[in-house]
Amino acid sequence: MTKEQRLSLNEAQQKAVRDADGPSLVLAGAGSGKTMVIVERLAWLISERGVDPRHILALTFTNKAAAQMRDRVAARLGRDRVGAWLGTFHSFGLWFLRREIEQLGRKPTFTVFDDTDQLSLMKKLVKELPNGPAHITPREALTWISRLKQNLEKPNKDESLASKAEELCRVLWDRYHDALLHAGAVDFDDLLVLTARLLSDHETVRTRYQHRYQYVHIDEYQDTNHAQYTIARLLSEGHGNLFAVGDEDQSIYSWRGATIRNILDFERDFPNAQVFRLEQNYRSTKPILNAANALVSHNEQRLGKTLWTEQAEGETVLFHAVSDGEAEARLVADQIDESGIDLREVAVLYRTNGQARLLEEALRKKGIPYTVLGGVRFYGRKEIKDLLAYLRLVVNPADDVSFSRIINVPPRGLGAVTVARMNEYAALRNMPLMDVARELEHDQTFSARVRNSVAQFVHLMDDLALMARKNKEVAPLIEHLIEQIGYREFIRQSDEKDFRSRIEVVDEFIASCIQADQTEPKGLLSFLQDLSLLSDVDEWDPNTPAVTLMTIHSAKGLEFDHVYLVGLEEGLLPHGNSMDSDDAIEEERRLCYVAMTRARKKLTLTAAHSRLIYGEASDRGFSRFLDEMAPGGVELYKPPKSTSKATAQPKPKPKAASDIDGDGVKMGTRVRHAKFGAGVVMYSAGSGKRRKVRIRFQTGRVREFMLGVAPIEVLED
Repeated sequence: MTKEQRLSLNEAQQKAVRDADGPSLVLAGAGSGKTMVIVERLAWLISERGVDPRHILALTFTNKAAAQMRDRVAARLGRDRVGAWLGTFHSFGLWFLRREIEQLGRKPTFTVFDDTDQLSLMKKLVKELPNGPAHITPREALTWISRLKQNLEKPNKDESLASKAEELCRVLWDRYHDALLHAGAVDFDDLLVLTARLLSDHETVRTRYQHRYQYVHIDEYQDTNHAQYTIARLLSEGHGNLFAVGDEDQSIYSWRGATIRNILDFERDFPNAQVFRLEQNYRSTKPILNAANALVSHNEQRLGKTLWTEQAEGETVLFHAVSDGEAEARLVADQIDESGIDLREVAVLYRTNGQARLLEEALRKKGIPYTVLGGVRFYGRKEIKDLLAYLRLVVNPADDVSFSRIINVPPRGLGAVTVARMNEYAALRNMPLMDVARELEHDQTFSARVRNSVAQFVHLMDDLALMARKNKEVAPLIEHLIEQIGYREFIRQSDEKDFRSRIEVVDEFIASCIQADQTEPKGLLSFLQDLSLLSDVDEWDPNTPAVTLMTIHSAKGLEFDHVYLVGLEEGLLPHGNSMDSDDAIEEERRLCYVAMTRARKKLTLTAAHSRLIYGEASDRGFSRFLDEMAPGGVELYKPPKSTSKATAQPKPKPKAASDIDGDGVKMGTRVRHAKFGAGVVMYSAGSGKRRKVRIRFQTGRVREFMLGVAPIEVLED
């Protein structure tokens, strides 16, 4: 949106902004100025309606979106601080629990476990399961637990309905939450679940916050899960002033608990709700919007809207069909290299992280700088996780996960037997490992060397705790820690090859701490709190002169002048895991729609005839979405005819399985199913048209079919 367009609201935006009381749903299409509508709504309430800013709450999903909202509202009102509570759901939950969690009998100095901490804890719990190897992975157990928590559910106690894996998950549910409680910790889901629980079960708490926040605003409402929906509903009960902004066509996070039903059922859940549609797009050109509209119109789960723009016609959306994944990557790199466009305005979007490797190699060969969003996060690097574990243990001495990470980092001469004895003693006494360490100093059953090493560790932690209480600045604390434990020397000795780059990471971390201290020193607890809520997008610097590579999910909320959407093939986009469900296919279609509408000026689509999957070349077939968006104006790019004398040999036309002798379809035959895509016959039995075949598809799925009736064509026999 240009500066001139931002200065005034169109008619639909004005109606949404000035609808003051009662529930409202703003259906804001991609690029329709939804952030401006929220900003103007907040400014109008404060400046025109005279609402006390402290009675306003606005929740969104990323720190970047929240910061942008805060900055814009402050600029709009001409003041440094607005006074309203503007932030993410998780940051609100963290803020709320710091003040109210004692109602649940827990301490407000709890630690927030991130994904790495959760996985580390779950690995330990799975390993401790009785009766030999578990039939479930730690990641599967965490996913099962998270899905229940996001829906505010608990495991079903009816054992007759449980599979072996579910029985193990039930056991792990109890042990996992016992371990969190013992460690004085919560996970990310708890920030929402415990908030919803407190608001639901404690009337005095609920009433207090309903009175405090008389105007509740929810951004990206289509991305809310049941816990977030419950928080929004409970906070807005009584006054009923819920202002939700969202777009059902951009609901793409069901895999992490979001449900499109929240936005589709808004009018049912909040009777007498006003619904406003923002359909004028200020971002993309007509060809891009036409193709995107044509695609998403095939979905049935919609409230209905069509994006339009007053912008002049732009470049046609082009589709390039290439031979394989390497050719696709070369095409993208060559076009970027030859165009001379600002690299900051170029994004390459893909469905899965595995597609990034070939793109990275092609860009590297061309000398084109790039950034991979969703790679190893800066704050996820081992060096920083080590240092943060020390700081987390300072704040929360019951954090056994942090203790276990750093008790021998750098090495303190504590062997596996010693650490195992400490863990056994902690379990026997039901006490934190840090308390065990304090007692160990006087335990004569341990050697003098072990007692001395542990005593030095305890004294170090006490010194750090004292420094943290006396000084709100974090950088001096980090520098003191690094010096006391000799961390730089530890890196140098443990990694002679890459120690310089690892030390640079440590130095960059110190620099980030200094910057945070200079901005506004908040103390160690707040510093750790802010870091715990960071996402990949928050760490991305859009001003870096580099091409951005990212998954479509990561690109949500961003925009670029030039977008390449690669890998438009069946089994990839739409993803193979979605083939069994119409709802899942609709979400894949929305995902493609989101990718397309990230582009402002130029959108290029690509697909490969063949792509290496698990080391084997496979032919997936082009995505059905290409046909669906074609009426909107997508054109197939036809390269100039080759001057080579060699003539291409036409591929033989695939044969339908019903047209050939079934006995010819044997193990190893390559086939394509109309729904599941390409695959390989792994087993066959019977004869003729009644022959049964078991096929392993490129998605990894295995299915069995009756050859004579299944919609299968043979690619080679």
